[in-house]
Amino acid sequence: MSIIEITRKYFDLFSNKDLKNLGKLFSKNISLIDWDINVSGKKNVIEAISNIFSSVDSIIIEEKNIYKNDNIALCEIKIVINKTQILKVIDIIKFNNKNEIIEISA
Repeated sequence: MSIIEITRKYFDLFSNKDLKNLGKLFSKNISLIDWDINVSGKKNVIEAISNIFSSVDSIIIEEKNIYKNDNIALCEIKIVINKTQILKVIDIIKFNNKNEIIEISA
């Protein structure tokens, strides 16, 4: 699977709150960094995402554009929370040479 395909799969799984399959995309040393979160390690990242899922009724990621440069996907997305709150975000998703996600930052 290409980096773009994996990135799209990540957004689909996130939108479906599918923690089990999200974890399969992550390196054991993954980091998650945004305006509220800064965690490292697969277990901690999955826990942080689980907390996000628990705090909302629904969360949908709508892909606007994905740009690839080497092992990095730059993603222009719209996040719709509880069908009413809209966030426009740029995610930077970094991959290792096994195409596992090693960092997600927003």
